[in-house]
Amino acid sequence: MNFASRIDKVPPYLFVGISRKIAEKREQGIDVISFGIGDPDIPTPDNVIEKLRETALDGPNHRYPETDGLPEFRQAVADWYQRR
Repeated sequence: MNFASRIDKVPPYLFVGISRKIAEKREQGIDVISFGIGDPDIPTPDNVIEKLRETALDGPNHRYPETDGLPEFRQAVADWYQRR
């Protein structure tokens, strides 16, 4: 497959390199505390999964969002920037 030449200018994904270095250190027996991207190593709490399920089954959530965004969200963002 041929890729556009501009793809060569895209740097490698940072966390792939970090993961490799962590693996190398662990293979050397070094205990590494990873402050990486935060992949969870514990299950999502049942109440969170249940709320996601309920929300996914709620019919009004099946529509496309407003083109300009929800007015309530836009106002909240504007208020936040005003307080900064």
